[in-house]
Amino acid sequence: MDKPVVALEQYEKSPNSLRALLDLCGGLDALASHHHVFIKPNLVAWDDKYPMPLYGVYTTTRLVHDMVFLLKEHGVEKITIGEGSAHGKRFGVGTERIYENLGYDKLTQRYGVTLLDILREPFENVDFDGFTLQVSKPALQADFLINMPALKTHNQAILSLGMKNLKGCLSIKSRKFCHRPDHSLDHYLSLFVEKLSPALTVLDGIYGLERGPFYVGKAVRMNALVASKDALGVDAVGATLAGMDPSDVPHIKAYADRHSRSLDLEQWQLRGTSLEALKRPLKWDNRWLDDNTGPRAWGRMGIKGISLPKYDKTLCTGCSGLYSPILVMIMSAHEGVPFNEIEILTGKTMKPSGRARSTLLVGNCMIKANRKDTNIKEAIFVKGCPPTMDAIREAMERCGIHPHMDYYEKHRRSLVERYEGKKGFEEDFFYL
Repeated sequence: MDKPVVALEQYEKSPNSLRALLDLCGGLDALASHHHVFIKPNLVAWDDKYPMPLYGVYTTTRLVHDMVFLLKEHGVEKITIGEGSAHGKRFGVGTERIYENLGYDKLTQRYGVTLLDILREPFENVDFDGFTLQVSKPALQADFLINMPALKTHNQAILSLGMKNLKGCLSIKSRKFCHRPDHSLDHYLSLFVEKLSPALTVLDGIYGLERGPFYVGKAVRMNALVASKDALGVDAVGATLAGMDPSDVPHIKAYADRHSRSLDLEQWQLRGTSLEALKRPLKWDNRWLDDNTGPRAWGRMGIKGISLPKYDKTLCTGCSGLYSPILVMIMSAHEGVPFNEIEILTGKTMKPSGRARSTLLVGNCMIKANRKDTNIKEAIFVKGCPPTMDAIREAMERCGIHPHMDYYEKHRRSLVERYEGKKGFEEDFFYL
């Protein structure tokens, strides 16, 4: 039996680098001109209130353009790009705004591409052997699904590659279901590829993201492209490019085990640029203090009297995006003296310590889990799914924390400025 082919290329020029990559793995060999192609990039979310860097966070718009160009060159007429970017009331913006910001409308003008916000389209109830998830009907009905993830680390899943990127094809309700306390998030992440069955996966590693998956991560220029008709092969190679053993990434291992497949790279035929030439180890974990009261930076800053336990896998995307603002708000309020024994709890499983004078329950799930807990001396409910930053700030002020929001704005601006003028970081990779 022939080994599945995984192609690797160093990105040098558009669209030639992608063309060479697809030729190496025969990525378009089964594609006919009458097929309806559905492209799923990674456009996770967008915050238009504060500046934010794009490097490593999103699939580069240039590579998506290259894919559309090559599909048209192949004779394909019907092309749809679909994404379901996370947003909510007073939280981020929708997919259509992201398309507009990045210039995706030009793909419609030039090539007749249809742009879809998955969250505005119909879903189909799909059985996953014991439970049902709502999966994008347009993605399921496409003749040829192309999955185009970005190469980035993920604070809960370790890596966000091809399998993880398909979570964006679920409804918001189903995405939240995947963060249940009774099953690991990794279990769910290993399942989507079985139902959506991408015909081709193209991993965009032009930039890699450390300590992702969002804007607080640090991007590095990698110039790595990976493609295969075998979804597992792309994720196994992608993990190796990031300096990890794919068997150490739980959702990748869960899929391989369920299908009795090895994660030894000898199982694939690697073509193109050598993996070692493209490899760049990426840091993924944010380290917390030994007592789990906050990140290690708090120890260096002398922040005491407050506890924010490390996020767990039950934390949904909306509330996960609030961790960085909460941390920065607390640091901005620190004046060199201990806080008044405050704890901040998130997700669905955290429990009060019984030692805090005030306990902030952040998000509807945390409120539901602990609102009647007798270990709480003073409960402060931060309602929302997810809560707004204003609601968090008001809750902090109720227990004596007075954050400076201009500090947070400066922090966000600094994340953008660290790439300005830096060799290899060009914004036109993202804006058409």
